[in-house]
Amino acid sequence: MKPDSSLRVPSSIHDIPHQNLDGRIERVTALSHADHSGGYADIIIGRLKNADNTTTKVAIKILRVNNDPELIEKITERLRRETVVWVGLDHPNILKFLGLAFDYDRFGCPALISPYCDEGTIDDHLKKTPININTRLSIMKGVANGLQYLHKREIVHGDLKPANILMYKGRPLLCDFGRSKILTQRGFTTKPVGTVRYQAPEIFDGKPEDMQKPIDVYAFVLTSYMIWTNVMPFAELPSDASVILAVATREARPRYPTSNVPPGTDLVWKLFEDCWRTRAAERLTVNVVVERLAEINK
Repeated sequence: MKPDSSLRVPSSIHDIPHQNLDGRIERVTALSHADHSGGYADIIIGRLKNADNTTTKVAIKILRVNNDPELIEKITERLRRETVVWVGLDHPNILKFLGLAFDYDRFGCPALISPYCDEGTIDDHLKKTPININTRLSIMKGVANGLQYLHKREIVHGDLKPANILMYKGRPLLCDFGRSKILTQRGFTTKPVGTVRYQAPEIFDGKPEDMQKPIDVYAFVLTSYMIWTNVMPFAELPSDASVILAVATREARPRYPTSNVPPGTDLVWKLFEDCWRTRAAERLTVNVVVERLAEINK
């Protein structure tokens, strides 16, 4: 589907419909540094004052930027893109976007506000909580359902991985849409960049046009491999460069477990193989993935 030339990412954050949360958010801690830090953003834990005088625990996401004009322009563009994608999403497996807070502004970049998830990422959840196979399947289904919702809206997540999936009351929530792309809208031409171990082979070409739905399916199944086995994809490879070489030139994929094999692995392994095929056109669609997971879970 070609982008509609009449639809573009707004040139100003103020042109994107959103809820302004200025004056309604307070930090939970008095620490000067962030409560959590990621690749390009700091997270501060706060409390959002609701209209009924209750409060909601929230994550205050502040993009990391300094007084460098080029960096400010780059981060501002990313902020607009993430807001455009995230503001209209509403699904049980998508982290909710609550609004923007300009009183947490950094060089013209307001903070993005969402509910705070105490359980952390999927990786955190698996390390802290004893989980059986049915629960692992349930988490995989939740991730697939969230991805199916995005694809129905013609959105490619672009950076799906365990670190970008939070857990809330045992339910996975897809988050971090800073690298996402709306296929029907112009203005999403940045090269796909993410975590190498979860990237599809075609991404290593570095072409924006390769950022299509099949890269999400590949990332989904590498994430599912980690959920199922508790092992990082390509754990035997020491660096990003070695992963790229193995995947791009030798069509390497994660190995079938040889020890501590979870029961039911034979059932899910065929699904894995059908999702990480080298040719993007041969991978399953997320709709088929959801159907196959439902069959496995019977």
